[in-house]
Amino acid sequence: MINPTLIVGLAGWIITVFSAAFLLPLLSSFILQDGSERCFLLSFIISLGLGGFLVFLGGQEVRHQEPRYRDGLAVVGLTWLALNILGALPYWISEVLGFWDGLFESFSGLSSTGATVIADLRPIPRGLLFWRSLSQWLGGMGIIVLMVAVLPFLGVGGQMMLKNESSGPSSEKLRPRVTQTAKFLWLIYLGLTVLLFGLLTLGGESIFQALCQSLTTISTGGFSNFNESAAVHESYYIKWVLIIFMFIGSLSFAILFQVLTGHLKAILNPEVIFFAVIVLGASFLVAIPLMAVRFYSPGQSLFQALFQVISVISTTGLTTANWGLWPDLSRAVLLALFFVGGCSGSTSGGLKCVRWLILFKSLHRAFRRYIHPRGVFPIRLGGKSVPDSVLEKVWLFFLLYLISLGAGTLILLFMGLDLGTSFSATASALGNVGPVLGSLGPTETLASLPGPAKGVLSICMLLGRLEFYSFLVLLFPEFWSR
Repeated sequence: MINPTLIVGLAGWIITVFSAAFLLPLLSSFILQDGSERCFLLSFIISLGLGGFLVFLGGQEVRHQEPRYRDGLAVVGLTWLALNILGALPYWISEVLGFWDGLFESFSGLSSTGATVIADLRPIPRGLLFWRSLSQWLGGMGIIVLMVAVLPFLGVGGQMMLKNESSGPSSEKLRPRVTQTAKFLWLIYLGLTVLLFGLLTLGGESIFQALCQSLTTISTGGFSNFNESAAVHESYYIKWVLIIFMFIGSLSFAILFQVLTGHLKAILNPEVIFFAVIVLGASFLVAIPLMAVRFYSPGQSLFQALFQVISVISTTGLTTANWGLWPDLSRAVLLALFFVGGCSGSTSGGLKCVRWLILFKSLHRAFRRYIHPRGVFPIRLGGKSVPDSVLEKVWLFFLLYLISLGAGTLILLFMGLDLGTSFSATASALGNVGPVLGSLGPTETLASLPGPAKGVLSICMLLGRLEFYSFLVLLFPEFWSR
């Protein structure tokens, strides 16, 4: 049976620490004098007050009780929902966005999706632009991972919460203690962000723009401070830097840790190789039709194709061109990448390459068993056998994804959206990708969608970020009973 007091206490501590995030854009607003100081101050007070109240109700239980499995699930699902709502406070208080729009922008930020409902970014106060970027950075690595790192007492049951929030079918520990693992993950994440910031400033970006771009690129979120997204950058140096770091953000941080500690062969992981092959193959498939119709020169076609492919498969969603106007084959390949995603344990969304590898190997084994009924064919990945329990979870995840995709598409159709927009918007939200096709192109905002449709897509973004189980399980009455 779950422990409600413990859940309330844990959620209170997480919300309390999260409230400190509003102090950074508050500081930037004071420095920039953009008039948004009030909205961040009030957001901080409201979040701190709510967190403090919940800690008062259940804080003592946190220090004396170890969270059980269902407690961890409830904390992850409920806390993420609460933080997404609190993240909308600056938009609501500043009256820059209404209820549905503010909610959508917050969910898109913390889930690192990158879709936006802001039609024109130019009049938006820079404090709010910074908050959009910071929210993606916080959500990219994982808020629970951060909390486990900074709140030592969460380390007792932190492994289950870290696992429930992490992306992909496995969660590798880098150090014996989960708090050490969380700290190492965030140190790598922070280090890569600082490195990207330095490279962008060397390319001529202003400190503010380089900071915001760094936060949204390494988190594979894709929010931009410009209506033109990455097309605003004329420098090919900056575009190549973005390509490299979108690729890095798509890799498992456990593998990055091994590479940084001298184990260079770790990069030859089967999932990484599979991911790289897809990026190269898809880039050529996208570029060939562009060359055939002379949309760009051959060199430009390859570059544009590579940028859009790595942006979509990493679920960053930055654009350097309106690829909704490209030939059908190019658009079809990019749409297919909505369902791929990066590597497990990365900041990217999607189904993840390791799941596709397991699914393909599982199908191959099924055909071999059909040919050789008495044969024994274990599935191996990276020299290790894949347990049947993992196979079951991968197939169930795939089924959940398809059901959610169908349900989301049907709901949006009932709301009056066309089929192309309904399908691509749902797929984009579930995969935390960002761009949408149909009546809206990949360079368009979702401002024209009805409010309830934005609410549906917000839930889809949360489902995709938490990979379904940690949130959907809360809807079962059995979860809350003995």
